[in-house]
Amino acid sequence: MRACEQPQTDILSKMDQPYRLIALDIDGTIRGETLEPSEFVLETLNRCHQQGVEIVAATGRSKISAYEYLQHFPMVNHVISFQGAVISSRDSQQLIWEAPMDEHQVDLAIKVLENHPVERVVYVNDYILVESMTDWASSYGLRNGVEVVVSDSFLDREGSVYRVLAVGSDEEIIQVEKRVKTLHSDSVYATRSLRHFCEILSPCAGKDKALDWLCKQMDIDRDEVVAFGNGLNDLEMLSWAGRGVAIEGGEPEALAVSAAVAPPVEQDGVAVYLSGLLSQNLIRG
Repeated sequence: MRACEQPQTDILSKMDQPYRLIALDIDGTIRGETLEPSEFVLETLNRCHQQGVEIVAATGRSKISAYEYLQHFPMVNHVISFQGAVISSRDSQQLIWEAPMDEHQVDLAIKVLENHPVERVVYVNDYILVESMTDWASSYGLRNGVEVVVSDSFLDREGSVYRVLAVGSDEEIIQVEKRVKTLHSDSVYATRSLRHFCEILSPCAGKDKALDWLCKQMDIDRDEVVAFGNGLNDLEMLSWAGRGVAIEGGEPEALAVSAAVAPPVEQDGVAVYLSGLLSQNLIRG
């Protein structure tokens, strides 16, 4: 379907809202420097799953890249990828919702980026389209298991476009994001997953919008959602959820909009926080 800080014990003692859905960002939230999650993280998420709770990954990664890492997490039933432009089912591995960019939005994003010294990347289905095979493009493809296609024209593509990415210096990317949000917020949605990335998507995309659609299908209220994230691309999701939980060490903006803060990813912060909720019977389907 298409669609347009307090001590943790103090925080937990004030909660009385049970949660039926857990939304997890991946990088910097459940994945740190080590590639594989700890047994504590997996055991805790399994306990939540056994309580009948829906566990959803909400990531900026492409679907292929997300699925590759989520092999470690069989309890994750649905995957929100491409910054909330796609929802797919782990059971069937089928796309069940999408918010692709239309031709006008793609053209607008490409033209806006012409005025900035950045690399332009177009995400089409499960591959990326680039103007030249730079070191960044090559390493990105290898690191994420994504096919990189070099083309003389971004018009030479087949499939759904989920986002247009600008890669550049931190300072330049701030200017790109500011320009898009100031001049084109009615036409496209812009966010940053990393300081040197600006991602331009359909205005119907976003982790919060994807979660909202998924929750409506499951008859789950947003107040029954606890979401974990650490980045600039998590701000809307953390604000939207009934309880947004930022990861210590994450972006200051993420901590500012969140209701609570979990320990760092290196200390299994998500699992530590969820264990506190489980102990108070606040995780249940």
